[in-house]
Amino acid sequence: MNEQDRKSGLAKGDATFALAMIAVALFTMWGLRNQPKAPYDPVGAAAVPFWTAACVLALAVFLLVRVFLRHSTRGAAQALFTANEAVDDTYSVVPSFSVWAVGLSIVYVAAMPVVGFMIASIVYMLALGWVLSVRTPRALLVLAIVAVTLGAGIDLGFRAMLIDLP
Repeated sequence: MNEQDRKSGLAKGDATFALAMIAVALFTMWGLRNQPKAPYDPVGAAAVPFWTAACVLALAVFLLVRVFLRHSTRGAAQALFTANEAVDDTYSVVPSFSVWAVGLSIVYVAAMPVVGFMIASIVYMLALGWVLSVRTPRALLVLAIVAVTLGAGIDLGFRAMLIDLP
């Protein structure tokens, strides 16, 4: 495989990823239209997912534009998420992290109605942290503290604002 074919394959992977994220963002925004208005609108049940989806949509469109303009994102690479080579030896590129993040996010959303927002959030942060961390005892301890603190804190914060959670 020559260099041009490799770059073309990486660009196609980024374009596919961007189109998938655009579809997810638009589907999320479309689904939020049925959310009831909150007493403190615009901070309600739909606000955080809507603006998160809007950010995902903007970033995906940005990625797609870069792919079409053939702008390099790192060194000679043409890919943001699907490349598997590092620019230098200070870090390694692991494309499967984005797959893990999206997959765990889908499981997180599906688990919320079953186990509740707080438990689902804590488990999600622990799982994603496990995938992304170096897994030393110190890192895992910090991960556990952060996951429990943020999971409980966000849940209590939303409930204090009278936002209904699963």
